[in-house]
Amino acid sequence: MPGGRDRILRVLEELSGSELRRLKAELNRAAVPAALGTIPRGTMEDADALDLTQLLVGRYREAFATVVTAQALRSIHRRDLADTLEAGDGPTEAFEEFPALSPGEAFVSRHRAALVGRTRAVSAILDHLQAAGAISREDAAFTAAAPTPQEQMRRLLDGASAWGPRGHRIFLHAMRELQPYLMEQLEGGDRGGDWGDRGPGVNQEGPGGTRRNQE
Repeated sequence: MPGGRDRILRVLEELSGSELRRLKAELNRAAVPAALGTIPRGTMEDADALDLTQLLVGRYREAFATVVTAQALRSIHRRDLADTLEAGDGPTEAFEEFPALSPGEAFVSRHRAALVGRTRAVSAILDHLQAAGAISREDAAFTAAAPTPQEQMRRLLDGASAWGPRGHRIFLHAMRELQPYLMEQLEGGDRGGDWGDRGPGVNQEGPGGTRRNQE
């Protein structure tokens, strides 16, 4: 089976020019450990598929580069290519091979798309993070100014690489308190749980991520 470098190159070669530009923008704001940082936009600007593959593997190593690239592909709605990329060694193995990533950072990186798409109580999460000193008042205001919860979460997670392990723990604690059903699904999925059919009479997600009992 091809290694991570070859798989990354193959999926990048499937992208159109406009898709590759959008992918670079997503890679520039990827949720990665603060010690690594994202690849600067100017460095990627003129990179073709081969150049970009070398930049990704050079910064993140093969295993983590596949995770970062797959997340960026999903952000530009190329889930098909993300699934192809991860077919060889899924994100769990990649994170285990990358010891610099804390569990909280790994969780946020792995589930970014779901967190952006399904989190609703963003203002309350910002209050938790700001009260604990994980984000500044200016960052909280900038995030809260976004017009939709999805864009607010996107702004919030764009800055996640600066939180460090402590900030990620605070974020996950706030999420478990404010979005319990969503977190139960995501964390249960990481443990291999089956959340596809919960059956009648069990808790379901209500407005704002809260729980309600199904009639």
